[in-house]
Amino acid sequence: MKRIILVGATDGIGRALAEHWASCGYWVTLTGRTPSKVEALVADIEARYPDATVNGVVCDLRDRTRLELAFAETIGKTGHCDLFVYVAGVLKETDGVTSVPGDDVEMLDVNAVSAAVMLGLAANYFRTARRGQIVGISSIAGDRGRKGNPAYNASKAAMTTFLEGLRNRLHPFGVKVTTVKPGFVATKMLAGRTGLPWTAPVDVAARTIARRVERGDEVFYVYRRWGLLGLALHHVPRFLFKRVGPA
Repeated sequence: MKRIILVGATDGIGRALAEHWASCGYWVTLTGRTPSKVEALVADIEARYPDATVNGVVCDLRDRTRLELAFAETIGKTGHCDLFVYVAGVLKETDGVTSVPGDDVEMLDVNAVSAAVMLGLAANYFRTARRGQIVGISSIAGDRGRKGNPAYNASKAAMTTFLEGLRNRLHPFGVKVTTVKPGFVATKMLAGRTGLPWTAPVDVAARTIARRVERGDEVFYVYRRWGLLGLALHHVPRFLFKRVGPA
């Protein structure tokens, strides 16, 4: 039975992945910062998928002192880990012209710093085991710095680069590292935003991610067209991007 740890799994893509893998009969250990939400999700999944084993661990990723303890707790509940997924993320609303230091720090903390801590701990675990797979849910938003939300862009760029470094570091040890850049997915992160192109239903996104992770793909978008857009944006000259680039 495959044993999976999901960091940040009480909402959105994380929850959909937990439900999908539980439906496959896997052993799933999930984390979230709100005890009641963790308990409710574990109970719901256990009721719907009795063949799966499901555990929950409470972890507020903004509390740096809790991270190593939470990682050890997830490993303890899982017994061993085959697949470690960091799906947690914070996206704060912005007016596109004003920096809000507290919001910027929270996005950088959860999306980059805490991600680096947890993914680094997973890397050490798998390097010692000489097997396993790490997955990080990054974003096309990290492909370039956009005017609308520089801190979010920077946090996802940091995560993408960190995952690439781990991929190169862990390759000799037989450990796979996957970077996922989903594009728009219909989660509460996009609540209230309409007319967004190529928005994937969350269950479709989860199934696509699970399939391509299983296949061992190293870097991918949920819809391939996002990859083409990312490539095009990468080649827009700086002088032009700063004038007409997307928010």
